[in-house]
Amino acid sequence: MDVYRLVHGKSFWIFLVIIVATAALATGMMSAVTSPEFLQSMQSASDAAARSGFRFSITSGPDFDTSDYADVNAAIAMLSGDITQMAYIGKLFLNGGALTIMFAIFLSIFLASEFETGFSKNVFTVQPNRLAFLGARVVEVVVLAAVFVAVALAATLASAALFGLDLAPSPLPDFLLWSALVTLVTAGFGMITALFVWLTRKMAVGIVVGVLLSAGLVTSILQAILLLFPDLMHLADFTLGSCMASLGQGLNVAGGLSPVHVACTALVFLVASAALSALALQKKDI
Repeated sequence: MDVYRLVHGKSFWIFLVIIVATAALATGMMSAVTSPEFLQSMQSASDAAARSGFRFSITSGPDFDTSDYADVNAAIAMLSGDITQMAYIGKLFLNGGALTIMFAIFLSIFLASEFETGFSKNVFTVQPNRLAFLGARVVEVVVLAAVFVAVALAATLASAALFGLDLAPSPLPDFLLWSALVTLVTAGFGMITALFVWLTRKMAVGIVVGVLLSAGLVTSILQAILLLFPDLMHLADFTLGSCMASLGQGLNVAGGLSPVHVACTALVFLVASAALSALALQKKDI
C-alpha cells in the first residue's frame, strides 16, 4: 500500500474534510428543524393559517387546505422520532450515493496519478509481477473504503451528539455488521472504478463510471428494462446499487435484502472486478 503518496497527497484529506463537513452541516440543519422551538413556530404558522384561510385561498386556489401546514408540521416532527443511527447515516450518505460518489472520485484521482506520474512504471520495473501490484491495490481499495466509511460514521454520530439530535441506538453487533457490509459494498464500487481506470489509464473515465454507478443510474436503467420481464425483476437485487439502497434503510428491515445476500453480491463484484483488472493491467503502454 502506497502510504507515502496517500498521506502526502491533498485529495485524500480534502475528501475526508468534505465528509466531516457534510455530516456536520446536515446534522446541524436537522437538529434545527426538529428543535422544539422550530416545531412550535410551525404550529403557530398552522394556527395562523387556519384563522386566515380566506387570504390563503386567494393566493393558493379554492382547493387549498390549511391542514397542509399541520401535515408539514407532523412530518417534520416525525424526522426526529425513533430514527435509528443506521437509518440516519443511510439517509445522509448512502441513499443517493454521496459516500460512494466521493470514494469513486478520490480513487480515480489517486489510481490514475500512478500512470500520469510514472509511479507505476517504476514499480513494475522493480516488481514485474503485476498480480502482486493488483493484490496490493485490492487491499488498498478495501482499506480506503473502510476509512471513508469509518469517518462518515464517526462524523455523523459525533455531530448528532454535538447538536443534540436524538437517534435511536442500534445494537452494537448489528451496527458493526452493518458497517462491515457498507464497507464491502463501497469497496465493490471502488474496484469497478479501479477497473476502468486501469483499463483506460484515464482519470475522467473512472470518475464518470464511478459516479454513474454510485448514483444508482445503472441500477435504475436495469430495473426499467426488467419491467418488461416481470419474472426477472428479482435480478435487480443482485446489483451493488440495490444492496446499498437496502443498507441505507438499516439492517434486516422489512422489504430489505439480507446481510448474506448483500455480502455475497459485494464479494462477487469485488472478485470479478479484480479478475478483469488482472487482464487490464497486462497492457504494456506504461
